[in-house]
Amino acid sequence: MPKKIKLTYLKKSTKFLLKNKTVLTEFMVDDLIVKFVKKRFYNIETNIDVKQMQGKPDNIYRIRKGNIRILIKVLDNEIIVEIIVFDIGFRGDVYK
Repeated sequence: MPKKIKLTYLKKSTKFLLKNKTVLTEFMVDDLIVKFVKKRFYNIETNIDVKQMQGKPDNIYRIRKGNIRILIKVLDNEIIVEIIVFDIGFRGDVYK
């Protein structure tokens, strides 16, 4: 059964995207998240570098795009997958 995706950007993520439009756009992030959903929930192999974060709750993942990291939190129920983009940043800054 197809799932609907509810995508929420927190203020910190939106601020990063506004400052770095030449490096990463909201459309690119949306595309990466769709690939993540295909890989995670539908077992469709896609070209995306994603890892589950260690030492964090089970529903937090890191998506890598070059030297940029996108941290997402996944809230899943039967029909709707809610994804919260709570941080986007460069490799050295995003984990702090």
